[in-house]
Amino acid sequence: MKTAAAAAVQQAYLDAFFELEGDLPGREAAQNYLTGSTAYYHDRLISYGFIPKLYDMPKLLHLDKIAQTTCAILDKVVDRYLVDADYRQLFGFSPLLEQLILLPTGYDQKIPIQRLDLFLDEESGDFRFCEFNTDGTSAMNEDRETTNALSRTACYQSLKEQHRVERQELFENWIDAFLDIYQASKQAVENPQIAIVDYLASATMYEFEEFRRRFERRGYRCMVCAVDSLRFEDGVLLGTDIDPSRAAREGLTRIDAVYRRAVTSELMDELEASECVLPISGSTDNVDIPRGARALVAAVETLSICMIGGFRTQIAHCKQLFSILHLPQSLNFMTKEQQEFIRAHIPYTSPLSSLHIDIEAVIANRDQWIIKPRDGYASKGVYAGVDHSDDQWREQVLQHSDDNYIIQTYCQQYPMLNTRPFPVDGEYQPLYTSAEAAQADASFEPLRLEPWNLLTGLYVYDGRFSGIFDRAGQSGLIVGFQGGITIGSLLIDYDAKAGLALRTRDTDDS
Repeated sequence: MKTAAAAAVQQAYLDAFFELEGDLPGREAAQNYLTGSTAYYHDRLISYGFIPKLYDMPKLLHLDKIAQTTCAILDKVVDRYLVDADYRQLFGFSPLLEQLILLPTGYDQKIPIQRLDLFLDEESGDFRFCEFNTDGTSAMNEDRETTNALSRTACYQSLKEQHRVERQELFENWIDAFLDIYQASKQAVENPQIAIVDYLASATMYEFEEFRRRFERRGYRCMVCAVDSLRFEDGVLLGTDIDPSRAAREGLTRIDAVYRRAVTSELMDELEASECVLPISGSTDNVDIPRGARALVAAVETLSICMIGGFRTQIAHCKQLFSILHLPQSLNFMTKEQQEFIRAHIPYTSPLSSLHIDIEAVIANRDQWIIKPRDGYASKGVYAGVDHSDDQWREQVLQHSDDNYIIQTYCQQYPMLNTRPFPVDGEYQPLYTSAEAAQADASFEPLRLEPWNLLTGLYVYDGRFSGIFDRAGQSGLIVGFQGGITIGSLLIDYDAKAGLALRTRDTDDS
């Protein structure tokens, strides 16, 4: 919701931007900081907006209520899935995935970490969800480094003269939540060896290293492990650190607690390729020692480790959930308030199949639809009709019909005025990083702002709203590889006594 106070503060920031004639020295300072930072995704510098998103207490309280209501609904869905075989059939999971979801986790929290992505209309406070992300939840480091960069600008300093401006702390509160869940689990031991586990091709390494550094600063041993380094032997999960020097020094190391960043779909690809069957043997015979994804599953099914999160998080992550939430089988165990919430904020979703929807009508009305893989992440394989010609859209719809895709109502997006610090090339990398070079470019307009459509993500740690990630784009998909930008999120006059779980920081490092 856009309060008068919040609108005034955001406008004051824009006023400072214009009074400073676009703050070219600030752009240079911010860009130079970012270039030398850890704000890289797969070795490419992230692209970001020079105008941050500002959140005051009324807006934060509104987001907190959204997160609380959503979490209560998702917890009910997970509970019903675990006890109701008929309800499980609605999800269409494979027998193996269903078995994995039903494995005990050793702790009570249904979904330890998630990011609820939504399109928020700041004028009215209304919103529509885009998707729910669970174990692969990321981008904490993007917000950290982006706001660190912006703190070096004159625009930021101008705002600080009138308000208490604070940056979010998105690492420490997740570590606290992780440790709370672990220490309450049945598998907890003193001084656990922690491993952050993912597939190398998908890993956000700088973010993992930042988490590792903070775990170790608290006195915990922490590894970063590729899934293929894992093995399960004599009832113990072992792994090798991705860092060559650590691997040479420590070799195979016992793992007690796993922070799972490997998404379920990638684990399932490996498990199904190996024709995995549960239970998995823990034999010490070198031929039969479970390795890779099978080792992780063997450790989970024997409760030899505490994996945060368990496979049951897939219930919330899967894209068909939006369709299932609208069914009577789900609405019947929701409160009236929750039913109204679902109907108002969960967009219409259906399998992309002629058995469920009129394919020709979808083709004819491309601006109304977006199609997605049933079990995707990072916007891979997602197509919005507004981004394609009629012929292109027809081709995509027909190609993916009856192909494990879902179709969803395309949601109206909320724009904000923004600009990149400097123009970018075809790979979205800055063409230059100095104010002098910018001024020498006749096509560069330092005061030009354009509308960028916002996607707001609500981080939820251990069931509590714990932070925000903002991204913006100028196409139907708001993602970095299609020209999207990260928007730094700043908290204005935050009241730490209001009962929210968000944390703030005043420095580059907390």
